[in-house]
Amino acid sequence: MTFNYDNDLITQIFQSLSIDKKRLPSSGLTTLGIPSFVGEWLLDKIVPGMGILDNLELEKINNFVQKAFPRKDDQEVIKFKLTQQGEIYKLIALLQVRIKLESNSKQIPEPLANIPVLNFSDCEISTDIVERYQMLLRQGVWGKITLRYGNSQVSIIDFDPFQCSEVNLKTYAEYRSEFTTEQWRNLMFCSMGFNPEHPNYNYRSKTWMLTRLIPLVEPNYHIIELAPKGTGKSFVYENINNKVSVISGGKVTPSQLFINGKTKEVGLLGRYDVVVLDEIQSLTFDNPDEIIGPLKTYLANGRYNRSGFADIASDCSLVLLGNIELDEYQRPKDKYNLMAKLPKFFSETAFLDRFAGILPGWEIPKFKREMIANQIGLKMDFFGEALLSLRKDGSFYQYVQQHTQFDDHTTIRDQQAILKTASGFLKLLYPHLELTLQDYQRDCLEPARELRQQIRNLLYNLDDEFKQSEKDIYVDVK
Repeated sequence: MTFNYDNDLITQIFQSLSIDKKRLPSSGLTTLGIPSFVGEWLLDKIVPGMGILDNLELEKINNFVQKAFPRKDDQEVIKFKLTQQGEIYKLIALLQVRIKLESNSKQIPEPLANIPVLNFSDCEISTDIVERYQMLLRQGVWGKITLRYGNSQVSIIDFDPFQCSEVNLKTYAEYRSEFTTEQWRNLMFCSMGFNPEHPNYNYRSKTWMLTRLIPLVEPNYHIIELAPKGTGKSFVYENINNKVSVISGGKVTPSQLFINGKTKEVGLLGRYDVVVLDEIQSLTFDNPDEIIGPLKTYLANGRYNRSGFADIASDCSLVLLGNIELDEYQRPKDKYNLMAKLPKFFSETAFLDRFAGILPGWEIPKFKREMIANQIGLKMDFFGEALLSLRKDGSFYQYVQQHTQFDDHTTIRDQQAILKTASGFLKLLYPHLELTLQDYQRDCLEPARELRQQIRNLLYNLDDEFKQSEKDIYVDVK
């Protein structure tokens, strides 16, 4: 299928909210562990322009990075500079703030700031800065931090954030009207960082890759992606916005996910919009029951509690990413039990039934260098915020409920999963809500049914109880 990717149209409509996607890979910023949403913002501020960075631009960026971006081993150097007579130090990093509650203390607790890259914790920060940027208390914010040392403590005396503020969805929807559906799909795809014109990406594989964005636009949306290594499963989550947290393999504790019993600090599910557990095949829990129990409750109703604390409500979406082996036909080796090689608790049917779908990552081509986006796309910081802003809009779910009908055999869980996924596709592809029923069926409802069908097939094969209802899900537009 041939199409023309219209760079000029994107620049004309989105203007300063768009960027040439060739710039970031050529800058070397991503190799320093700087996420795309920060890197693109910086490039646009320091060396705005088009095409691959030239030598002069590269020199400018390198000089800036050497001055402004600390490395982990710069900690002592920065301490030394700060302790010199009244010296101030500026850097660019992630800043987080917490309030430490002391029992039996008569004083109102002061906020304390952390700069994770330098292992600086308990820095002084004025309540004015925290009032102005309350996101510091949640996931933290990237920005320019000004430090000073005094009274035996490091203080943050100024902070200049650089994250896109909330997006005007009315304007965003108006911009969508200027594009055909195919042009818009490809713009979304390019904005994620992938090349929509690469011949290996067909309509289906693009659909499954766009599915990765549904947890951002849809609150409490839980999905599993299973794929061979090298399809770029976690790439978009690591680079799009710091309201998304990625944990890769290793040990996960109940304190980390839910609430820390000692510090009373709320865990990841209560602080982020999306939590991604990557490499789930190598995930270990000290006591699986302590995690799976509260997790099942959370997946079902968006609330959890732990060790006597009051219920915590959250609209965080949970994404599980796992590697699976394929046969010579590029299909899963364990096609009757996709969870066969994953930790045992992932095969529990009551747990699986709470996910909206399984994303068939085996249909996504392995990522190669030439598959990186090289067209004009939306700036990653704007793109991430636009998607997250759509979480709060209920009009898409209303549309989906009005125009979807199920047969009598479809379970409530199947219905809810399909409606949520279809609503997610609608937000991604038709934020202006201008579409025909045929568009809705093809682009939203059918892929939503397929994703849930993967769960139904698994449940059917793993537990005889599920054989009492039909294996295939039937759903139609109305």
